[in-house]
Amino acid sequence: MSETLGDVRGVPVAIGRVDVSTRRDYAEAPRPRGGGAPDQPEDCRVAGDVLESVRELLPVIRERATRTEAERAIPEETVAALVEAGFFAMFRPARNGGSESDPLDFFTAVRLLASACPSTGWVASLLGITPWHVALLEPQACDDVWGTDQNALVTSSYAPTGRLVPADGGYRLSGAWRSAPGAAHCEWIVLGTLMIGPSGDPVDYTAAVVPRSDYTLKDGWNVVGLRGAGGKDVLVRDVFVPSHRIFGAAGRRRLSKVQRGPDATALYRVPFASIHSTALTAPLLGAAEGAYDYHLKRMRRRSKLSHGGRTWSGDGFAPVAVARGAGEIDASILQLDRNLRELMQHALRNERIPVELRLRTRRDQVRGTERAVEAVDLLLKAAGGHGVQNDNPIERAWRDVHTGAAHVVNDVEEGMSLYGRWAYGLGVDDSLILV
Repeated sequence: MSETLGDVRGVPVAIGRVDVSTRRDYAEAPRPRGGGAPDQPEDCRVAGDVLESVRELLPVIRERATRTEAERAIPEETVAALVEAGFFAMFRPARNGGSESDPLDFFTAVRLLASACPSTGWVASLLGITPWHVALLEPQACDDVWGTDQNALVTSSYAPTGRLVPADGGYRLSGAWRSAPGAAHCEWIVLGTLMIGPSGDPVDYTAAVVPRSDYTLKDGWNVVGLRGAGGKDVLVRDVFVPSHRIFGAAGRRRLSKVQRGPDATALYRVPFASIHSTALTAPLLGAAEGAYDYHLKRMRRRSKLSHGGRTWSGDGFAPVAVARGAGEIDASILQLDRNLRELMQHALRNERIPVELRLRTRRDQVRGTERAVEAVDLLLKAAGGHGVQNDNPIERAWRDVHTGAAHVVNDVEEGMSLYGRWAYGLGVDDSLILV
């Protein structure tokens, strides 16, 4: 294995470049399209380069964390650096200049970014997955978005608070949406909306892809945590959206046929719910990792200064709290990584994704959010008065993980109950797996 060592919670761990010949999913599964030998596909080499670049950016992103919170937005230079690193191309279609990277590599990069600045990791995660969703639409939609600028960024707001009515050649869209992350940096947006039928009643839940010229932004993000996420409220007034930029029931039927085809890209066979929900947990686990790393490094320095170079043994609570929290974080990362590997194994083999795996991914995702909160709560107690000082990475992570956990997709009861119903043999509507 070719690897780069990182220091996570004080323990050297292998992250970044991985010799994919050691990953059985790549060694055994057929590649759905060309672009590299089975044991070292091109997308993995590119992902390794992205991870290396992201790792090099961490010190400056960490230094900008206070500024990011104060400005309530990710600095332009940070966004530009992530574009240059190829991060936002990881889920973009190859035909539009993307690298179509493995989700495991993408979410590793997200966790790294969040370990330095949770707000940056949160925005990077959500802007990074939106190209994956756009790629599910007709190719013309992708060409609309990236035809003139392959680095154009796309944000989203999926709550169905818009109204879409049929019009000649497409639809007309109106509505208001809340909290589109990083919207000021984006040229396009994906908006959740209800399609209205002839009777005036909703007939379908859809997503519409809309250019920056067709919507206005309003500051609406003034929250206790993830302050730098730069969420903007969005207003659309009766704009035309062509049919190829709408993704509703017809689009889902078309996609299901395309995904089963032999030439389909494996990445886009992975269920939307699995990608989108993981994107809302990975930054929180990264935030917890960063807080633990900061605390342990500080305490090691402090113990040497306070005890003449002798190792401080610690009281009864703090070491146990750190061990418990670190174990919770590790458990969730292992579960999420396992699920992502299995999802890609099925996708690479062009197999239907089992409902059990989809539900398990959802179960482990909400549990990962819950564990991130529990771990940072333990750390805050272990850190004592220092941990609650303003602008301390621990108190920042504490605010950020609690804020991220409030997202509807991180509702633990919903995610757990779906898996529990399936485990008991009760009926589960798989269209609700994201809810």
